[in-house]
Amino acid sequence: MTLVYAVILMTGVIGNICTCIVIARNRYMHTATNYYLFSLAVSDLLLLILGLPQELYQLWYKYPYVFGEAFCILRGLTSEMSTNASILTITAFTVERYVAICHPFRAQTMSHLPRAVKTILCIWTVAALCALPTALQFGIKYEFDDNGDTLWDTALCGVIKPLPHTFEISTCLFFVLPIVLISVLYVLIGIRLRQGSIGNRADNLSNCNKQKMNSRKAVVKMLSK
Repeated sequence: MTLVYAVILMTGVIGNICTCIVIARNRYMHTATNYYLFSLAVSDLLLLILGLPQELYQLWYKYPYVFGEAFCILRGLTSEMSTNASILTITAFTVERYVAICHPFRAQTMSHLPRAVKTILCIWTVAALCALPTALQFGIKYEFDDNGDTLWDTALCGVIKPLPHTFEISTCLFFVLPIVLISVLYVLIGIRLRQGSIGNRADNLSNCNKQKMNSRKAVVKMLSK
């Protein structure tokens, strides 16, 4: 597991940093699509840098938790916020694709880049606010001996103040609803692309028939002469 975690951390950090650098340095890549990819890369970096090293350390030294309660809460906040931001970014990107394919005229009248920037800022704001209830549940918890005394060496970062129905609400808002919306939009995109393909085939067939008719008329004229 140490080797697996190390490989994931190294490749994930390098890959996402390269993605951010390439998009930031090349002006021709400053498009709405690439801005969404930039947002995804940032969320992955937060999850990797603030979460995976701690998990790697705890593989070898689970007790006691040495990073402190503040970092425990921060870890819960960043982990939940990054996950929420990733899901919302993918959903927003899907909506962009749907508008571009199914409503191209409306997409052309809207400014893609400024709208994408505002959407990404809103996504991170919503992701952070919705991550707060989950993060506030975290803290340092301890085991107790038979006499009720605290065993300080058993310090562990975990949920100490559970809020009712937090998990169910989060699952509904950031998993069930996005999955349903994304699925519906991709079905509509597929239907539109299929209709366009059938329409193109019909147009090509009509043009082919017209060419055949014109060729036949030309041959008849030549023969009549």
